[in-house]
Amino acid sequence: KRDATGRVERYKARLVAKGFHQREGIDFEEVFAPVSKYTTVRTLLAAAASQDLEIHQLDIKTAFLNGTIEEEVWIQQPPGYSTDDGTACRLLKTLYGLKQAPRAWHARMKTELEKMGFEATAADPALFIKRDTSTIFLLTYVDDLLIITSDSAALADTKTKILETFEARDPGPAASFLGMSIHRDRTARTLSLAQGRLTKDLLEKHGLEECKPLSTPLSTATKLTKEGELLDTSTYTYSQLIGSLMYLSVCTRPDLAQAVGALARHMAKPTTEHWTAAKGVLRYLSGTANYGITFGGQELKLTAYCDADYGGDIDTRRSTTGYVFILGGGAISWSSRLQPTVAVSTTEAEYMAAAYAIKEALWLRTLLTEMGLEQDTTTSCADNQSAIKLLKNPVFTMRSKHIDVIYHFARERVIRKDVTIKYISTNNMVADALTKPLPAAKLKYCRTAMGVSEVL
Repeated sequence: KRDATGRVERYKARLVAKGFHQREGIDFEEVFAPVSKYTTVRTLLAAAASQDLEIHQLDIKTAFLNGTIEEEVWIQQPPGYSTDDGTACRLLKTLYGLKQAPRAWHARMKTELEKMGFEATAADPALFIKRDTSTIFLLTYVDDLLIITSDSAALADTKTKILETFEARDPGPAASFLGMSIHRDRTARTLSLAQGRLTKDLLEKHGLEECKPLSTPLSTATKLTKEGELLDTSTYTYSQLIGSLMYLSVCTRPDLAQAVGALARHMAKPTTEHWTAAKGVLRYLSGTANYGITFGGQELKLTAYCDADYGGDIDTRRSTTGYVFILGGGAISWSSRLQPTVAVSTTEAEYMAAAYAIKEALWLRTLLTEMGLEQDTTTSCADNQSAIKLLKNPVFTMRSKHIDVIYHFARERVIRKDVTIKYISTNNMVADALTKPLPAAKLKYCRTAMGVSEVL
């Protein structure tokens, strides 16, 4: 295990059960266990920065050993303790490796937190809130806990109760969480999230720490297709590289989302061109290794941008939906993904993109309401006049009558004024960076608008 600076802090070893031998319906039943969304993490930290809240962290030791097992499960004796008399061990508590271990741990933790007065939220079942003399937020991600509140006494009391219940480490104020480093300037009420260590490790692994940086992740001239010379994946670790880049793109680097999403579509049969493009993303990272998202300095007003790149995928001719939500000056939620069907017009592609953004807006409004951050009508910015008119008016034309009814709920939400659709120029469309490769100047504009900048 490494500390926030990347230095090896301690070594760990565990006895692990052979969960791959378990039989469904006999050795285990349900296995699902919720963890917090990254969007929830960023939303909480944006609120903490704006309101100057305390942010502390706890790390539960050997968390899965705290769960109670409901099924009858037997294991062989551990190596070094076995005897020849045929004795086996029946598990009373869960063990790492068991398929039901995460679920059992979450159930135990939820029970103990409810005894302390916490309640799970409807928007995110891994976010717990306690309202007493002050509001305490407790975010869980398996064995990592974030405690956020304005009351230092309530914070200390909560930590004491958790430490009395579970064996845990208390590193104090949060400096890193889920591989993201947290930098705070409490005077300016700003907070930055970055993954500089992961970025530098990636560059070193591929020998690009001293390379000449690129100004964009993908060139506007790059057209990725499935055709081409197949890559020797036994020599070039394409899947590992894309997986690492994907973690960056979903945590702290929305400016990578479009490029990584496009490259991830070719994981099954990558070509040499895809490998070259992936190395190009690394070269872009070499010039922006210390970049991250900064929250604070602005009001906690939720604003959305949604856009679509009509027929952008060469192989399928499906369009790419892109949206980003800004809160407190930084991006808290974003998406760049192919639409499930082929749009037959720009209007349809933009209309579908707006529907996806509105679905996310409704969930975010629920989350913010539960956090006590009431929002007026959420403004979603779009740059297509036809799609906006279709959202505001129940007009069916030859261009729109075939659109699946699933997307028409967006119009209902606009009419109910849950979300307001506002036209902006394409030059000011922040979500452009999530739909297609951009020139350097436009990418820089979008990146800055999403709160992505150098973290000192």
